[in-house]
Formats: sequence, structure tokens, C-alpha cells
Amino acid sequence: MTTEYVTVAVSEDVPVGTCKAFSVGSNKIIVAHLSDGFYAVENRCSHANSPLLTNRIYRGNQIACPVHGARFDLKSGSAKSPPAFIGLDTYPVRNVDGQIVVGLPD
Repeated sequence: MTTEYVTVAVSEDVPVGTCKAFSVGSNKIIVAHLSDGFYAVENRCSHANSPLLTNRIYRGNQIACPVHGARFDLKSGSAKSPPAFIGLDTYPVRNVDGQIVVGLPD
């Protein structure tokens, strides 16, 4: 499997301490700007199969599902609370000359 790097936004679109959802082709992703850089995860709860909340980051690096409250680590994608036990896919992300570039499966 190859990885295609796609520009999803400019870095100012995702200020530190926030995250934002993007659609790139068939990929639904969340880009988070944490204190130590940008991270990208899939935007789909592994338990409820629904989009995750992108308006609040919990405990410094977690995002929640609006259906049952499951939380996921934005850095590793790991599930942090029930009812989810399966983590999220993560994607490589870079800040290239002020552009947020995410590596997506081709």
C-alpha cells in the first residue's frame, strides 16, 4: 500500500489546542493541533461508527464520540474509555511551509 500526501488546510485553520474535521476523497479525518505538533486520525468512532466531536479536546489529547462518550487518543488513536475498545486509524501529518499535509492510503 502506498501513501499519498494531500494538503488539507493551512496551519492557521487549526490553531493550537483545537481540531477540525476534513473530507479528502473517501477519507474522513480529524486534524488536531496539540502543543507538540499536528496529528491526524480517522473521523469515525470504532464503537458507534459515527463522526467524532471536533469542538473539544479532553485531557490535553483526547477526542470524544457524541453517541456514547467513548474517548480516543489523538496522538496514538488508541481507545481510552468504554464502550470503545478498538482504536482509530492514524495518519502521518506534517506542516510544510504553513500547509497541513496528511498522508492517506492510496
